[in-house]
Amino acid sequence: MRPEVRRILESMSYWKKTIEAAKDFTGTSPPSVFVGKAFYPKVFVGILSPPQHQENAQQLDSPELWYKQNASIQDILQTRGQLIYSRFKSDVNNFKGKLMETTQEVAMTKKSVDVEVELMKSPTFRMRFDMHSSPIANPAPVIKARLTENPLVERRVDYLVSDVDIHAQNSIIALYNYGIPVSRIQKMFSAGLLGVQMQRKLVPTKWGITAVDDTIGKNLREKVKDFQELSEVIVFRNEYIGNHYQILLIPGSYEYELVEIWNLYGKPMIDSDFEPFWGKKEYASKTAGAFYSGRLGVLEYLSKIRRQAGIIIIREVRSDYFAPVGIWQMREAVRDAFNKPCERFSSVEEAVKTISSRILSKDEWARKSTILKNKRTQSKLTKFYGFK
Repeated sequence: MRPEVRRILESMSYWKKTIEAAKDFTGTSPPSVFVGKAFYPKVFVGILSPPQHQENAQQLDSPELWYKQNASIQDILQTRGQLIYSRFKSDVNNFKGKLMETTQEVAMTKKSVDVEVELMKSPTFRMRFDMHSSPIANPAPVIKARLTENPLVERRVDYLVSDVDIHAQNSIIALYNYGIPVSRIQKMFSAGLLGVQMQRKLVPTKWGITAVDDTIGKNLREKVKDFQELSEVIVFRNEYIGNHYQILLIPGSYEYELVEIWNLYGKPMIDSDFEPFWGKKEYASKTAGAFYSGRLGVLEYLSKIRRQAGIIIIREVRSDYFAPVGIWQMREAVRDAFNKPCERFSSVEEAVKTISSRILSKDEWARKSTILKNKRTQSKLTKFYGFK
């Protein structure tokens, strides 16, 4: 555990004392649910809530709101540390019972909801980190859980959850088009609430996040590929909690690449994943969920301006990103980059030079880029055949 994280957790003495004394309580879920992946296909499932009623509980699990409020890593850890993960075990293909019903009700609801919880034993104050999902703290086995008020569920959400003949990917797209935040769709998908009846299953939150980002991204990609090509080289940039983003848009048909630079200890580690015009068949194993979260943010922008382009996202992670808080931070930072002024360049080379001047590892990322390598090769071929 990094010293910065230890200091933050040690500063939460009130919540440590409160959580480790909790056993039977009524708490306000943001709403939030979590499905683990350990021991798959028999996994831990449960509801997250503080051990008390809170009027502002929505802030305890709302990535979109965290980014909007410019929450720091300390803010996020202090927020997540207040939650108890009241969990039970379930088979991903056979999920039934009152605990499961209550968990699914929480996953559907739009606003925070009070939950009455009876635990088998009090939690131990601790926190677990993952690159994909928000930190999970204070797990404890649950005996009983029930809502003490009626959940607020939009009619469209209720309809899609009740429709057992529509495929999950179609439900995800419909919810997204209806304006449901991506983080909420991910919870419903993980809780086994979407899809054809015989195909519904619990999906570990880590996998569900990527699946939803990928599904929405593919839908946007197919639309974008029908638009006219971008006419100029443009760079957008943004940074958030130690993650620095440069987004290079290049005139041409759709292709996408994420170059990740982990620059934590002086010697950068660089990896990349590339998707051609026809799509990527295999999973983006080198950059994992970041590949799909970043792609979603860029494709939303291209869909809005009705253009297609070659896309390179350069993500440089620096030492001030001392604790992973989830890949949502990339999706929101990339989305917001397009609300900021852009830079226009007369050539790709000029844009690459400018981007490299802002990155600690300088131009090492450019040598790793498949798109830039292809463009250099294509340039040589056009000269060989006598074209300008």
